[in-house]
Amino acid sequence: MDLPVIDPPRAPRPRPGCRERLLPARRVTRPPWRRRLAAALLGLVAGCAHYQPAPLPDSAGLAPDLGTLDATPAPGDALGLDAVAALAVRHNPDLRARRHRLDVAEAQVFAAGLLPDPQLSASLDLPFHNQPGLVTAWGAGLAWDIVQLITRPARQEAAHQQARQVRLDLVWQEWQVAQQARLTALRVIAERRRLGLLETMRDAYAERYRHSARALAEGNLTLDVSGTDLTALLDADSQVAQSEQALAADRIALNLLLGLVPGAELPLAPLPRCAPPDAAQTRAALADLPARRPDLRALGAGYAGQEASVEAAILGQFPSISLGASGARDTGDVTSAGLAATLDLPLFSGNRGAIAGARATRGMLAAEYQARLAQAAVDVATVTARQAVVSRQQALLASRLPTLQTLVERARGAYAGGDIDALTFLNMEQTLMNKQLEAISLEQATCANQVALEVLLALPAAATAAPAP
Repeated sequence: MDLPVIDPPRAPRPRPGCRERLLPARRVTRPPWRRRLAAALLGLVAGCAHYQPAPLPDSAGLAPDLGTLDATPAPGDALGLDAVAALAVRHNPDLRARRHRLDVAEAQVFAAGLLPDPQLSASLDLPFHNQPGLVTAWGAGLAWDIVQLITRPARQEAAHQQARQVRLDLVWQEWQVAQQARLTALRVIAERRRLGLLETMRDAYAERYRHSARALAEGNLTLDVSGTDLTALLDADSQVAQSEQALAADRIALNLLLGLVPGAELPLAPLPRCAPPDAAQTRAALADLPARRPDLRALGAGYAGQEASVEAAILGQFPSISLGASGARDTGDVTSAGLAATLDLPLFSGNRGAIAGARATRGMLAAEYQARLAQAAVDVATVTARQAVVSRQQALLASRLPTLQTLVERARGAYAGGDIDALTFLNMEQTLMNKQLEAISLEQATCANQVALEVLLALPAAATAAPAP
């Protein structure tokens, strides 16, 4: 008996407009697209910076006394000029604020070194009519700006030189603060000496007036003598008051330079023996001044940075090119992939405005550098000439002041014996005191000129508190 022939089962035919979908032998489980999208977003958020509020300080931040500052001398030790300068560089409030500018410059260096971010584009097209064979179309592309890569080395060099300029400007500001602290300390030390001399003379005048007033009341002294003693006492009181005012102002200024409250006490050493640099040392220091003085080095760094900016502007005149890859599927379910390029045509701008501005800035910086060199030479010559006059005055006063002191001592005995009148003796005594005050001022001027020349010539003594990088 013949068995009936049974045809094998036929695979179903695909519908028109659809492709056959071959199922794999083994199904692979993949996470849903929502999970993949969420994971990608979490990865992007994890690499982003987060905002944190930073409130302003509610106090001036000045130290209450010298013992609370870092690197202070041992208790009981007097502060010399170099120690005062070191404390000012470390704790000066203005310098603390300026140091944050260096952080900004370093951030700009970091920003200049970052690679440009790629640009991602995506699109989605939905058919209006539900026709057989139409599917949802999509497109995606990824592009990258090539010109940013071309100009990146020049921009990095410009940012690096600008950061170097900020750093050297900060060093120069530290030198300026150190110089100001030394000069202010000199004024405080000298004013204390002047105040001590004036107080001694005032006490002597007060004692003399008490005797003359008693003698006048007893009828043993004439009115003109007692009146002369009273006039001398009143003048001495005024001079003491003026000196006290100047000393108070200088002390407060010095405390602020060191980051101290106005009422803090500073133990200062006496005036040092100062000797400004001689002519040979000055000429040698001027010869290589641009390689040593921080402000000139800062201007040189700024000029080098501008040179890099000019180079970056010239490189930026080339057409902007963006390269990328793209993929898409149209509504007919046709998938395609390709490359894309975008080119700017430099017909009108061509970055010529940026090039002109960069070149003009470079010329301006060169002129500023030359002007600073000329000003440095003029300042050194001015201080040197001023010190020459001070030295002559000191020599003349040193040769005549001992003789005047001897004459006043002899006149004091003659005045006590009634051999000279009160006005003559008072004039001699006032002249001696004025010359002693002048000697203190000349010592102060010599030290001030030394400090000024050390900073202007960038000598090692001026750099002890703030060495240049």
